Amino acid sequence: MQVIGIDPGLTHTGWAVIQEDGPKIKYLGSGICNTSNRYDMATRLVSILEQLRLVIKKFKIESGAIEKAFVKNDPLAALKLGQARASAMIALGESKIEVSEYAPNYVKKIFAGKGHATKEEIEKMALLQFPKACFDRSDEADALAIAVCHIHTLKINANLNSAMKKAM
Repeated sequence: MQVIGIDPGLTHTGWAVIQEDGPKIKYLGSGICNTSNRYDMATRLVSILEQLRLVIKKFKIESGAIEKAFVKNDPLAALKLGQARASAMIALGESKIEVSEYAPNYVKKIFAGKGHATKEEIEKMALLQFPKACFDRSDEADALAIAVCHIHTLKINANLNSAMKKAM
């Protein structure tokens, strides 16, 4: 199964595609959807959508995961992030790809072993697990972490459902 992880951002949206092959996970590719603040919001959101459409066409993605918005102190930044997330979700939804959402701390805990891992720790862990990966920005490593988290969560849920069926 091929999975895409998306780390949304208005200027840089990271994406990474991996493939589950039994117990192994293979890195297939990653990149950044870039937009410029020289353009209006609508143009930037369409750009994210169109760039992700090209990524989706390139792979045989069956499932997708995106990071949930995290609001700290800046409501305007959270709103802009939400709009970038919407562009990404539309790209997946129009391709009939199921989308799961994960909190940043959950992704970090599953991927790096601690919920408050830094961007540097996430990138280091990504390169340890996938030595052939090469990242231009940390957003790609974050997207890879989201994709890996998604595969592990799908396995955990499948095992739990199987155990519950056996118990009943």
